[in-house]
Amino acid sequence: MKHPVLTLLNKWYLLSIILLLSDGLRSQDFSALVESAWNNNAQLKSKNFNLAVAQFRYNEAKKMYGPELSANIQYTLASGGRSIDIPVGDLLNPVYQTLNILTQSNVFPTIENTEERLLPNNFYDAKFSLTQPIYYPDLAINKAIRLEQINLNQLEIKAYKRWVVKDVMTAWFQYKMAHEAEKIFMSADTLLSEAIRSTKSMIRNGIALPSDLARLDNQSALLKNQQIDAAKNIRIAEHYLRFILGIKDMADIPIGPSPKDLPNIDQINELNTREEIDQIQQSIKMQNLAYKAEKQFYLPRIGLQVDAGSQDFDFGWQPYVLMGVNAKVNIFDSNKHHVKKQILETEIASSEQQLQYASNQIALQNKIARENLLAAIEQANNYTHRIEATRKLYDDIYRKYNEGTSGYLELTDAQTQYTQMQIQALIARYQAWTRWAEMIYSAAIYKID
Repeated sequence: MKHPVLTLLNKWYLLSIILLLSDGLRSQDFSALVESAWNNNAQLKSKNFNLAVAQFRYNEAKKMYGPELSANIQYTLASGGRSIDIPVGDLLNPVYQTLNILTQSNVFPTIENTEERLLPNNFYDAKFSLTQPIYYPDLAINKAIRLEQINLNQLEIKAYKRWVVKDVMTAWFQYKMAHEAEKIFMSADTLLSEAIRSTKSMIRNGIALPSDLARLDNQSALLKNQQIDAAKNIRIAEHYLRFILGIKDMADIPIGPSPKDLPNIDQINELNTREEIDQIQQSIKMQNLAYKAEKQFYLPRIGLQVDAGSQDFDFGWQPYVLMGVNAKVNIFDSNKHHVKKQILETEIASSEQQLQYASNQIALQNKIARENLLAAIEQANNYTHRIEATRKLYDDIYRKYNEGTSGYLELTDAQTQYTQMQIQALIARYQAWTRWAEMIYSAAIYKID
């Protein structure tokens, strides 16, 4: 007759197989796990800081169009140095003497020649300086490049987030598989315990020998070792999952999906553009902007400057206003800008080839990921009849063993085959889900804001 515990296990397993092609993507909600990983990932936080820096630099580039106001104060004390002789006496004394004779007076005195130092002594110059760019083509290019850098950093964050999603899915599947493997070994231990109980009864009735019981006990010890190994795998899987999620040992693990069925390939036919492709395209945009800047080498740079203040000796007050327009036009730089243009042209051509290669590489990854997923699903499906066959075999041998027409070796062999078949089916099922996670990553299906 059928063993009641075995029958219950079979029903549970067959139910999961019946749901083979149910909706895989919609039913797998990884949002809580993914959000935990995104919020706690140190590398992702670092990339967010890089994005903030790029935004600050863009704001800085916008501010370059505005005026700048500064206050400048200069006070000098000087002694010695070069001087200029001014022959004031030689020039004016003859005239003054003539005037004194004509007026018959001494109104016009005799004066000495003077000497003026070139270095100003006890002199100050205090002013406010205002500068305003009027036409600087470099500023517009720099602003555009900074904006594209923000977009590039955002794409880098999205690409890394997608990689984290794949790691979360893979770690979660390993975690769930380890727990289910432990349940299988515990169920196998229940079956073996029932066989030991039956053997003890058969020994009392003279149907079985004590040696049969001893060997079943040995089989039970081996199964205990497998349970210990399964418990170890659970701990390892949990440590790795906590590392990916960024949560501490004592914190609760977020609730995730429990995939009992197999992935549905129809849900992942859509292929989206990977962020790696967008990153290369964004880099090409920035290189083209840099090339445009080099083409503007001969354009003038025009600015306005206004100075308002006061300057005088001995702290006197002599206000002034000075306004000027400065213009700079590049004429010759030994063709350095021409060489820079050649470098940028070469870099753009290289990036375009890199874009083509990356597109082909990702297309190949999608094909390989899809083939791996299809093969994994097919392999998992093949265990349906094999599980049923080993179940029937165990039922028959267990019935014969209770009747005394089958030995303990056949019983333990059938039980081992059934347990191994369940473990292999479990591994195949989660291997399919791991391949599904790879396909989700490769095809950029998971939505990332």
